[in-house]
Amino acid sequence: MRARITFAAFAILSIPTVVAQTKPASSDQVATIRTRSEEVLLDVVVRDKHHKLVTNLRPNEIEIYEDGVRQEVKVFQLVEGAAQLETERSQAQAQANPAKQLRELNFVTIVFGPIAPLNREFSREAVTDFLKSDSFPNTYLTVYTLANNRLSLAQPYTDNKDALRAVIDRVSKGVSGSGPAAESTQIASSAIASTLANSAAASTSAQSTPGQQDPMLGQFSGAIVTSPLWARNAAAEDASTNLGAALETQAMLETALRFDPSEGLNTVDALRALVFNQARLPGRKVVLYLSDGLAFPVGRREIVDNLISLANRSGVTFYAVDTRGLSIEDAAVPGLVAQSMAGEESRQRGPVTTQNPVHGYQEMDDVELGAVSNRQQNMQELAESTGGFAVLNTNQVAEPMQRVMEDIRTHYELSYVPRSTTYDGHFRKIEIKLSRPNLTAQTRKGYYALPMLNGEPLQPFEAQALNEINARPLPSGLQFDTELMKFWSNQNLVQYMIGLEIPVSELRTVPLRKSDKSVVRASFVALVRDAQGDVVGKISREFQRQISPQDAATAAMDHISYVEPLALPRGTYAIEIAVSDEFSGKSSVRRIAFPRESRTGLDLSSLAIVRKAEPIVGPANPLDPFDLDNTHIVPELGDKVPSGPVVLYFVLYPAKLENPAPPQAMLEILRDGSLINRQALKLPEARADGSVPVVLRVSPGPGSYAIVVTARQGNLVAQSYRALEIQ
Repeated sequence: MRARITFAAFAILSIPTVVAQTKPASSDQVATIRTRSEEVLLDVVVRDKHHKLVTNLRPNEIEIYEDGVRQEVKVFQLVEGAAQLETERSQAQAQANPAKQLRELNFVTIVFGPIAPLNREFSREAVTDFLKSDSFPNTYLTVYTLANNRLSLAQPYTDNKDALRAVIDRVSKGVSGSGPAAESTQIASSAIASTLANSAAASTSAQSTPGQQDPMLGQFSGAIVTSPLWARNAAAEDASTNLGAALETQAMLETALRFDPSEGLNTVDALRALVFNQARLPGRKVVLYLSDGLAFPVGRREIVDNLISLANRSGVTFYAVDTRGLSIEDAAVPGLVAQSMAGEESRQRGPVTTQNPVHGYQEMDDVELGAVSNRQQNMQELAESTGGFAVLNTNQVAEPMQRVMEDIRTHYELSYVPRSTTYDGHFRKIEIKLSRPNLTAQTRKGYYALPMLNGEPLQPFEAQALNEINARPLPSGLQFDTELMKFWSNQNLVQYMIGLEIPVSELRTVPLRKSDKSVVRASFVALVRDAQGDVVGKISREFQRQISPQDAATAAMDHISYVEPLALPRGTYAIEIAVSDEFSGKSSVRRIAFPRESRTGLDLSSLAIVRKAEPIVGPANPLDPFDLDNTHIVPELGDKVPSGPVVLYFVLYPAKLENPAPPQAMLEILRDGSLINRQALKLPEARADGSVPVVLRVSPGPGSYAIVVTARQGNLVAQSYRALEIQ
């Protein structure tokens, strides 16, 4: 059996205001993507020399410069805590003009990073002081833990202080995510899954089912003005939001975290995942990161730069707290020691070689390690580059936490359209100049000039993928398998599952520094187009796989597997997929068609071939149609399977009628167009959501077949077909 690594993420694609458009694509026509300048939003905190907030700044007293060029300020307004307390007035204005009120919401993400046991009480005190600093009208908080390369949800968005305090107490006693924290994660996952399912199926006036652990969940419907789900372009003027939209974005991230790479997420990757999902939300967005310092990956400065740039383009501000408190240890010592050791080795060995013959790594690696080993400096850089600040070398944390809440509550909001329309990937530095003396301005330091697609900045590997999609003929230098499967639908949405498999043998292997392991790295980008050829969605992912010497012999049989659910409004679409090997530069592009959707109310998913079944660690994910009670199904992509029994999987979704007839299903197997078997299927009990998952085994022998499943419910009929070649 082939070994696999399974990844997944959750993407909800709706049709927002299209920023990047294309000409209708055909087999002989190159798609041209056009971009326009995007408005840059800045949250600016102004304080005097006594660190007091300044709230009487006038528009003519502030200037914005981008790469030294003065920008024209389009919007200048003060957001004060007192104004946000007028809940009734805000709600009335929101009904009158939803877009105007998008920026008055506050979303705060509290992340407990790696914290030593002796420092956990300090982390609890810091967050407790933060919770004490103000009341929470229009401010919603969520809690995550990040330990052992795992990002786990402990509390979904809420403004319930009692629920937050209880979670903080549990998490601070065991940040590893085991015990009560894991139980809290399970409850939170079920809550947001329920909210998302209800939001997807309900109309804009429907109410979500309240969660048992948090009464706040019952107050939100997830209602969106023009889309059944939150638009990917959070700046769209035709969308309004509430906590339900935030819970929807959180559900996407929670599904992705269940299937992250087996090596886990490093800290920067995890924080980027949080930022990416918050990019869809309006308002003031803050990440409060508490940890015993922050580790940056060695030799991967572009990952750090991408995180900072994405946070700045998405309007996410970081605040960091070093939970070691006041320490006599100089945070710069580890880096200085590493650099000193590297220098001494070079001096003793001379210029003949830079390779360490004993350890087999480059001495420059030590210099790179020293450059990222100052974990306090890393926290400070991330915070200050995104408009926040870091709390370092102090045991008095109450006042800094009060400052964080002040920054959230009282700040200026400015926007401008960059004068430069050149998106060449270089860093654009943002500077704020104040004409009034003795004032300081705190805001983002800048961003990377990358083109935008549907309101999201393109990462460098995504921009390269667009070039490959536009190439003629389409590149085909990298072998991979892909499949698009249909699952549930309602009157507004259809959910699909896109699967991807890349043979590791197709990827270039590169030795990993300071290790006996090697690494492969690949990327995946898919563009979803509507019937007119316009790009209405983008999904993407980078993969990295480490290979140990013990695994090298079996690497030729190994695959990187990726399964991603995506939901689209009913309609006609095409999807273009680009897969690239980032080390060799090889790539391939394919276009695949969407399965036919049913409009009768009775739904039948695509037929999936089961490659293997894996036990589920923790509860089954109700958002994943491949999760059964205790088993996760890994689908086989492609129509060719080895000789032997074949296991098939599909899900039947009965129509929701007033007096429904029981559903029935019939299996037919055809060989060379001739029917060789017809059999009525015994359906299992329906799950709580009404769906009926079916697993069946067939053994027709070698040959080419057509497998047809027909479902009936009263006068309603649904059918699913699959070609199959048994070798």
